[in-house]
Amino acid sequence: MENYKNTDFDSCYLSCLPPIENSGRSFKKFFLLAILTCFTSLGFAQEKEISGNITDANGMPLVGVNVIVQYSTNGTQSDFDGNYSLTVTPGEVLLFSFIGFKEQERVIGTNNTINVTMEEDLASLDEVVITGYGKQSRAKLTTSIATMDTRILETSTRSNAATALQGTIPGLRVTNNTGQPGATPNIVLRGGTGFDGSGSPLILIDGVPGSFYALNSDDIASIEVLKDAAATAIYGARAANGVVLVTTKTGQPGKATITYKQKYSINYERETPEYLDAGNFIKYNRQAVLYYNEATGRNNFDAGFLNGALAFGTGGNTTDSPYTSQY
Repeated sequence: MENYKNTDFDSCYLSCLPPIENSGRSFKKFFLLAILTCFTSLGFAQEKEISGNITDANGMPLVGVNVIVQYSTNGTQSDFDGNYSLTVTPGEVLLFSFIGFKEQERVIGTNNTINVTMEEDLASLDEVVITGYGKQSRAKLTTSIATMDTRILETSTRSNAATALQGTIPGLRVTNNTGQPGATPNIVLRGGTGFDGSGSPLILIDGVPGSFYALNSDDIASIEVLKDAAATAIYGARAANGVVLVTTKTGQPGKATITYKQKYSINYERETPEYLDAGNFIKYNRQAVLYYNEATGRNNFDAGFLNGALAFGTGGNTTDSPYTSQY
């Protein structure tokens, strides 16, 4: 036995050997039991407690930093002074993580103290952007939202996309102020109480203020209407009459496709009735009175009747007479 080195493992091995006179089967059992016992005792002997301090780039202590052994549930958090302590085994990897900072890794070696300086993660900070004119998910909005079904735009040809809102959004009134083809109608939401007196809601096209003028219906992906006063918390006083959010179509990843669609519409000018001139107006009115006199035996053609400011007379003027034959 003199050739064996004086190590803990060898001494454990020698002390656990059974007597020479034991049988071969008993020898194997005792040998395996001794090996397992020695490795177990060695494993427990390697555990140790490490500690350290966690700070940011300015040297300020960080509170609540997660310190976890990789691939395990063994972990802790830093206290108010940024200190931590944890029982670990050499060779394991410690993970240091905190919101807004990059994750740090440290391999446990012979040192019992591991201090860590956390680095800010600028990429993760840029992910939180609050803007009134950007995209918002429906779950994050507190305002009442009404969505128009885009299939309405596909059902018929429209000279202006705003006419598709008529009769599809509750509380929204769409009226045409002129018969000009392609003219943008007037949109009023919830009765209209705008600061400028128009009562028109704020229209945002892909987050940019705009209007429905010359907006192609085929380019619209969705239209949402924010109807209540909560929209002013995001868009300010201009949203006092609500907000109409228009999102246009964008390119999609995948195979390139080309779609061609042609639609046309014909708008006719409204025909107005032809009015009588002043002379025929008096002529036919007096003729009607003449027929009335013949039927009833009366005579209404006196001087005041013919020369007065009446529908049958010539005494009207251009300032305050409801009927006049003068220019």
